[in-house]
Amino acid sequence: MVQTRGDGPPGSRHANLKKSFKLGVRSLLTAFSKEDVYKSFPTFNNHEKEKIHGMFIQVIKSLHENIEEEFEAICQETQVGATLDVVEQLVEEQSLETLPAQVLDVEEVKEALSKVKRDEISYLSCLLEKAERQNELLKDRVESLRKARDDTVAATDAISKLRSWNSSYEKLLNG
Repeated sequence: MVQTRGDGPPGSRHANLKKSFKLGVRSLLTAFSKEDVYKSFPTFNNHEKEKIHGMFIQVIKSLHENIEEEFEAICQETQVGATLDVVEQLVEEQSLETLPAQVLDVEEVKEALSKVKRDEISYLSCLLEKAERQNELLKDRVESLRKARDDTVAATDAISKLRSWNSSYEKLLNG
């Protein structure tokens, strides 16, 4: 039968959860530096910026306290600590050997990752081949247009020469 620790000190899982939550909240709430505040209000003078930064710090502290209190209340309401203590005790009682499962999982992940990478390489190779074919088609089209333009210029020159000859021939006949 599994027994919980009651109101005693939190188990390591519960302590780790609280510690991780506090670190996460702290890093989120302190991610906006004094320099960021100053940059956000470029039209304000330094005294005003300092006041805004002070208010910002007060708001952050208040938010931090409120979030931690709310987290604690939710943990108590949902009995997270007791549940984690039960999990911790079950793990200890079962003396679970997790290393073989982890090794198997690592191998499975390695194989899956290799397959995904091979599939990605294949997909990208197909895209490259398609792009190369399109590039060749575009080059051929450009060359065809150049030849057509050259043919048009040659035809225009030939027509001009024929008109010139025709005009010269008419002058000979009339002249």
